[in-house]
Amino acid sequence: MMGSKRLVFAAAAIAAAALTLASSNASSASFNYLYIEASEGNSSGGHAAVQFDDEIYHFQHVDSGLIRLFRQEEKEFHFIYRYLQNRPMHLGRIEVGDDTLALLKDQFKQRFLAEEGQFKLLGDLRRDRLLLRHLLQQSTGGRDLADPEAASVLRLKGVGLFHPDPSRQAPPPSHEDDREQSFIIRNLRENIERRYGRGFLQRKRKQLEESIEALTPVDWSAIHADPDLARFPASVYSFSDRYSDYLTAWHAVKVLAEATPLRPDVLVQTDRQPFKISEEERRGLLALQQDLSHALIEAFAASRPDWGYAVLINLARTLAIAATLRSGYWAFVDDFAEDSEWLKPAQYLPHRARLRTLLNDAGASLARLRRSAASRQRLTEADYSRIEMAANRSLELLKSEQRVAFRFNGEKALPSKSLGFPAGPLPKLARARLSSELVSLNNVEEAFGKTLNRHYRYDLIQRNCVTELFGTIHRALLTSYRSDEPLTDPESFIKRESEKRLGGYVDVAVNFIPFVSYRSVRNRYRVIQNLDLDSYRRLELAKLINRDDGLLTAFRESSILSSRLYQYNPDDAWFVFFTDDQTLLRPLFGLANTAAGIAQGIAGLFSWPADSGKNLKSGATGVLMSVPELFFFNMRKGSYKYLSFSRTAHTESYKASSQNRNP
Repeated sequence: MMGSKRLVFAAAAIAAAALTLASSNASSASFNYLYIEASEGNSSGGHAAVQFDDEIYHFQHVDSGLIRLFRQEEKEFHFIYRYLQNRPMHLGRIEVGDDTLALLKDQFKQRFLAEEGQFKLLGDLRRDRLLLRHLLQQSTGGRDLADPEAASVLRLKGVGLFHPDPSRQAPPPSHEDDREQSFIIRNLRENIERRYGRGFLQRKRKQLEESIEALTPVDWSAIHADPDLARFPASVYSFSDRYSDYLTAWHAVKVLAEATPLRPDVLVQTDRQPFKISEEERRGLLALQQDLSHALIEAFAASRPDWGYAVLINLARTLAIAATLRSGYWAFVDDFAEDSEWLKPAQYLPHRARLRTLLNDAGASLARLRRSAASRQRLTEADYSRIEMAANRSLELLKSEQRVAFRFNGEKALPSKSLGFPAGPLPKLARARLSSELVSLNNVEEAFGKTLNRHYRYDLIQRNCVTELFGTIHRALLTSYRSDEPLTDPESFIKRESEKRLGGYVDVAVNFIPFVSYRSVRNRYRVIQNLDLDSYRRLELAKLINRDDGLLTAFRESSILSSRLYQYNPDDAWFVFFTDDQTLLRPLFGLANTAAGIAQGIAGLFSWPADSGKNLKSGATGVLMSVPELFFFNMRKGSYKYLSFSRTAHTESYKASSQNRNP
């Protein structure tokens, strides 16, 4: 009997423990509210964001005057703001129920995807309008894309791998390389015709020409002036996309039919010992070359509309692998985008030490990827793409050792090498039809653009990064209303739901300033943890102070003139003193920074012809950023353009180095 009682008590204890654990797990869900301190650059007055797991959502003011929702991974977000922009961050972890967390995550995800779709639709309208204008110009005898807007938008991806860009002077071709590439392409052409029948490419080319000539504009009348922007827009295969896909495919067939080699400046060849291929790599490349050739042949039977781009990419990589196998040293397709950022020696030479770190990291990353790929039985296209990107970055950074201009970023997973619409078949549309379609499309685009402007227009007070965050949170809470009766007082419902689900309510109207909103979140929401996350400079300064004489180090590092941690970055307006860790001296240092901004502005008046007003604008920015420091508000922090992502942006590193304060 006693044994059975003990069993009953034990079972009850286990059940109670399980119930407690289940209750704990049900309330253990959380999300983070982030406040990023003010600084020069984007979101100069401070910034705010919310984080769910490793995804961070935040709103930014873009050049078009609108405010857009962005989604980034945690490591990338911290690297940009805390390291590159050198801005401290503050994090409040808010405890919520699982159902509330699901509501919030779904609302932010849906808004992000809806916005992406809406602005893609606006981009489709714009491209269709420019294409109609281009076709109208062609019908009157014009040949080139004289309109700069059209020239930058109407482009064919991948075609520039084989066709020269008229705006660039390519190096002279290597006839030996051209002959070998043409031989490989002719072999592929024979395999294609063996698979699909003799004369296949000629028939395919004719079929594409007929499809292009039969193209007609999309009926955009369904896109009315005031759509419900809360819904996902319908997917539209636009006129310009159809034309681009057909024309790209036509050029891919043309390249194969004429055995056109790669552009000489597209193939990046190496002859240095670190790029020598091993026997394992040779075997992997031989197998991948066969896989790419097979995929190229099968692309002609695929239903995907952009199969022409896939053919061009596979062909370019096949030729690069052939060059690698012939020479014994890696050769790659240049995968940098056309709008990549270029750096001149004058910009990067003062930062040579940091660039060497970036170069070493790029080399180590490439070596690691090569070892990993060589250890597998088969080299996949994804493996090759990662190696291709790492090699492009490493080889481009190597140019800094030669003190020449190089591309600092812009590598792409798939080489694009787009080209402004080259000569080719055109849709057969009468001028009168083109003119009427263009007028109609102008009206639709203007109306839809006004709708987006009305919904997403940026306002410093009423529609900024903070108000849009809380607006999205409140809309998520509103979706929890389940009654069939209409909701007569949405604001009161949102307030009650916020108090129940989040622990309190934050009024957007009086909390539109980032640091004020963070304080309100801490005071009103159910915040279970606070973290103060230091900026890059303050993390490094703490290390120096612990290692060296603290007072002398702090004094030396207070000015950019003597600092070892910061070398002046021309992207920053000129200043003299850091003020983020000098509260009492901040007004005095701010006065010196203001004077430095004025001096740079005056110098900018004289350098205007040489730098197109860059110094003048930078000086004005410096004054604007320094004046708040006269009133104890820190702005001047400097930025670090050449930091290594792999050495700084670690999720655990900021947690270990931050001050953890529980409220």
